Parts: sequence; structure tokens; C-alpha cells
Amino acid sequence: MKIRFVTDSGSDIDFDYADKLGIKIVPLSVTFSDDADVVHFEDRNFDLESYYKKYKTDDDFSAKTAQPNPGAFFKVYQELADEGAKEIIVVTLSSGLSATINSARLGANMLKKKDDSIKVHLVDALNASYSEVFLLEKGIRLRDEGKSGDGIANLLRAHTKNIKTFILLPSLKYLRKGGRISVTKYILGTLLKKRPVTIVNSEGKNEVAATVKETDEGIQKIIELTTEDFSRFPKQVCIIHGSNLDRAGLMEKAVKKHIKDAKIIVKCTGVTISAHTGPDVVALVSEF
Repeated sequence: MKIRFVTDSGSDIDFDYADKLGIKIVPLSVTFSDDADVVHFEDRNFDLESYYKKYKTDDDFSAKTAQPNPGAFFKVYQELADEGAKEIIVVTLSSGLSATINSARLGANMLKKKDDSIKVHLVDALNASYSEVFLLEKGIRLRDEGKSGDGIANLLRAHTKNIKTFILLPSLKYLRKGGRISVTKYILGTLLKKRPVTIVNSEGKNEVAATVKETDEGIQKIIELTTEDFSRFPKQVCIIHGSNLDRAGLMEKAVKKHIKDAKIIVKCTGVTISAHTGPDVVALVSEF
């Protein structure tokens, strides 16, 4: 095909599904607190089950992610060019959360120096996780309808406003470890037993939308925020979870009760999200 698609591992797309759709995935790199000198890559060989087990065996365990280097993107672009691609659409993690799109841009510049006949279109998802997959799926539909690469990219950029993500953080611990909140806020929030519900805002950054004390209350709040108090309903949703399947089950039950006609996908998130939220996170990504 003349138009091909690329994303990063922060999209949480299944590798087999990506293969089926002809999507190339550029993995982020990962380091663990228990062996910081070893760099892992969030590729199809990454052992997600073993990663989550580390949280259970080490209370101080944490993970850090880093954007792919430009050369990793260039390599994938070159592979697609060799396969006959003339235009490449790249959907990345929000620029407000990661520098991944900068690496994608630098990789495109590297390709341009070698072959300026291949056009690379960058799409900032202004979001994370399965929001990228929703954009990719729409992009493929638009390609199959005969849209140009530039036209697809513009439509996807416009469509980002129709995808919303709300996240329930069961603990402030991992935000503190990542330096995303101050010690004072961490101590105060812990004492008050506050659990933030965050939204990825229109600038692609995380901000607190509400605070709750219990998981059930948090899930109900996410449903209310997603539907704007039950006045607007998404056509499909993805329930994102870490290693806590019970929370995912509670979210799925709430979605089935209140958003009855939506297609529901349930997905275990990778390191890119859980490194900042911890293993007990649950989130709802909705496409309108």
C-alpha cells in the first residue's frame, strides 16, 4: 500500500493486531529500579507479566520510560519505504506527556535527507494509550476510502478532540516517585486518603478533574465525566488497567450499565502508562 502507519508502544496496541493492520510499532525504552543499568525495550518480546510481578515482590520498585531515539523511527520509515510506501502517517503519544513525537520528527528528517520522495505526516495524539489505536483505526478507514496522506493526517488531528481519557489513580505514590507532585502534596493527599481522577486535557497534559476516596466512587465519577452527566455517549471505549483485574471488572460493569451501546475493549496497559500510575490503575478511553 502507498500509505502506511506507524505508532509507538505507548499506544498499548497488540502486536498481532498491529501486524494484521500493517502498522509498525516503535518501542519506548524502559529501565527498572532494581537493575537500572539494563535497558529494556517495550517490544513484542517484553515480558509484561514479569514486570507487573515486580510490584508485588518489591514495595520500592519503580520503572522509568524514555522516548525512542530518532534512529529507531528512521529504521521503521526505511522499512516501509522499501515495502513501497510513499506516505507514512505517524501517530504518537501526546507531546504534553512525552518527547516521542520529537524523535519521530528527527527520524523523518533523516529519511528526507536520504529520500525526499517519501512524505511523513506526524499526528500528535494529544493523549496516550488506546487513544492512539482509535486514531490509527480511523486513519486506515480514511485511507481505504481513498483519502490522501495529508488529508488523513489533518482529519486525525481534528479527531483528537473527540477522544477523552479519564484515569483513576489508586495512590499518589508513583506520581511522587516520578516527581510529578511535591512532597507536601503527597503527604497531604495520603493523610486525607485522596485518590485523584485525572483527565488528559486539550493540550495533551494530565490534570486533576476530581478527587475521590473510594474506587467505586472514582469509577462512577469517570462515567459521569465521560458522558457529561449522561448527556453524551461514546461509540466505543477502552478500559485500560494494570495488574488489578478487579478494578477493570468494576469499570466494565459500570460502562455496561451506563453506556449501553458502546463497543467495549479491555486492555492491560504497558509500562508507558503504569510507570507513572502504578499497577492498580484503571482508566477509560472514549471515542465519540
